[in-house]
Amino acid sequence: MTSDPLSPAPGGTTLCYPDGVKSCFACCPPIRPAGYEHIDYRIMIQRMLRENTRAFDRLGRDASPITGFSCWALGYLDRECRLVGCLLHPAANNGVDMRYRVDYGNKCRREKCPQAVEFERLSPGAQRFWLRLTRGLDSFAYSSRRTNPLFTLLEWGAEVLEAVPKEVTEEIGSSRELCDRLPFFRTALPPRVHGYFLKRALDHAGTAPLKRKDFSARFEDFARSAADRVRAALDPGDEAGPFTHRLPLDRQFLDFVRLSAGGKRMGLEKALAIKKSLDTAFEDILSDVFPNGLAVDRHGALLG
Repeated sequence: MTSDPLSPAPGGTTLCYPDGVKSCFACCPPIRPAGYEHIDYRIMIQRMLRENTRAFDRLGRDASPITGFSCWALGYLDRECRLVGCLLHPAANNGVDMRYRVDYGNKCRREKCPQAVEFERLSPGAQRFWLRLTRGLDSFAYSSRRTNPLFTLLEWGAEVLEAVPKEVTEEIGSSRELCDRLPFFRTALPPRVHGYFLKRALDHAGTAPLKRKDFSARFEDFARSAADRVRAALDPGDEAGPFTHRLPLDRQFLDFVRLSAGGKRMGLEKALAIKKSLDTAFEDILSDVFPNGLAVDRHGALLG
């Protein structure tokens, strides 16, 4: 499978170009200051995009390296100036890849944000469900982590986002509607850090954990205590161990260990012991709040 960010996902849709009326250009150019948002410089960048588009020589072949935090090949892809993207991309040049002209090696071709990777893992139906939250956003708002809710939601992981549309059949068209229907998503916990445990909760009780405020409070209390338990298990000897993210364990669990408690290095045996301890403690909470686990009706449908 190609790693090209604009190549079609299994459902034929990418997070970069979701619907033909807007695009995401948050990662262009590939080197920017931490926390940079195009939307903060909208007027200036709109002028730059128009100038780049007018000046673009589609027949040119010479390389011209990117300088600073702008790219001369970032421009408008349509006459209406709605879609923003790479003027050198093969999709804009009858299949010819001209991105070598920015002299960035394979970086533009190779890089893909974690959210785009998770989006590709979703089924076409789940992709459509979550893209409804972005209706009405233009390319600048869609490319902003502050105004596009998918940047945050996709960090919970594809397993969590795939489960929701299977049980929430009504259309949800805004972040407010989503949080009214599923109050858990109001949490201030960083999704990437805590997706492992939310995935386990949904495996145990379907989407019920997303609907119950009492579970949200228990989940947040557990997250804090679990991080404390990981920190207590660390010792100076771990610094000689392998990098935690390279251990052969669930990636989301390893993210929790690394990002919640600073466990950047440790041996597999210790990681397994921590995982067993936390899994057991969390199962106790799930059994207390949802003693019957997943409930199904006589037709096999999940009951919320």
